[in-house]
Amino acid sequence: MSKRPVLHADGERGLRGGERQLLYLAAALRAQGRRQIVCARAGSALAAEAARQGFETRELPFRGEWDPWTAARLAAWARREGAIVHAHTGHAAGAILPAALTGARTVAHRRVDFPVGGPSARFKYARMGAVVAVSEAIAEILRRAGVPGALVSVVPDALPVSARECDWVGADPQRYRPASAAEKASLRRELAAQLEIDAAGPWIGNLAALVPHKDHDTLLAAAVIVLLKRPDARVLIAGEGPERARLEASIRRMGLSRKVLLLGHRPDPIPLLKSLDVYAHSSWGEGMGSVLIEAAACGVPVAATAAGGIPEVVEDGRTGLLVMPRRPEALAEAILRLISEPALAARLAAGGAARRERFGLTRMAEAMEEVYERLA
Repeated sequence: MSKRPVLHADGERGLRGGERQLLYLAAALRAQGRRQIVCARAGSALAAEAARQGFETRELPFRGEWDPWTAARLAAWARREGAIVHAHTGHAAGAILPAALTGARTVAHRRVDFPVGGPSARFKYARMGAVVAVSEAIAEILRRAGVPGALVSVVPDALPVSARECDWVGADPQRYRPASAAEKASLRRELAAQLEIDAAGPWIGNLAALVPHKDHDTLLAAAVIVLLKRPDARVLIAGEGPERARLEASIRRMGLSRKVLLLGHRPDPIPLLKSLDVYAHSSWGEGMGSVLIEAAACGVPVAATAAGGIPEVVEDGRTGLLVMPRRPEALAEAILRLISEPALAARLAAGGAARRERFGLTRMAEAMEEVYERLA
């Protein structure tokens, strides 16, 4: 029997971690013979990238969570094509709810560890055929909110870890591998010239949207402490978002200009990631943090908060250092340890890279196939 096609619904304007995970999943499922259709916001970065990667792409308005036109089109397509409708955001889950209520096979993906509040949220998720959480921490939040446990499956985010998986997504097989000393030195020289900073000092990096729950304020406070002890260090923050103007003002007020740099959106963040001495993640809320598996795969030691699903990705003392959220002194101490103790940094980086296979696309696709088959 042929497999049902999957309509992947995501109405975000940008191309952040969740959208990249959607495309990874679609590529892995396509390689296994299942038809994939990406339903994205008209004119969005996701729509453009999905089309570039050769996916059948359909554009919809996604005017808010309860857009009747978008909902009607998704329900009609699901009915006409016998498709599974897979929502990759909370708002997209609202858009596919009419399809669920009319008997379509539906899946809602949950990637954030925010509370699922109110009767409407519980109603929305409880009416799905299946709910996928990227971490056990999120799964527990859903269960506590009243979503039946039988509906909830945990499927962690992933990245291409083998040559075959890299071929599925059109990536260089060496993309998610630690850089050699020569490669790292070359990347640092190039970036140092672009950013007009010294290539020799310690580089601490962060790749995250500039939004409140990523808690860049804690990272800036930690940077002050780190720079008092290591004035030659530089903190490089890549990402865009509504917090940018406020963070720029904080950097000036704290005297961190030219020491902490906001780099904006990086179309390909991997060269930056491979150039770092430490990856620092400061979130107070995090469903899983797919950038953490990217950092680990690239051989970069991690200092992170133990927020949400992060401890399911970073094992304290074995693959990174974890601290409590909103504790800048603790985060600074972890960063300074990784800078000043090269043996520790190398051991943790090796431990993280060794766990790469746990987060491969093949495993993610197999787990999602099990979820889809239960809907058939």
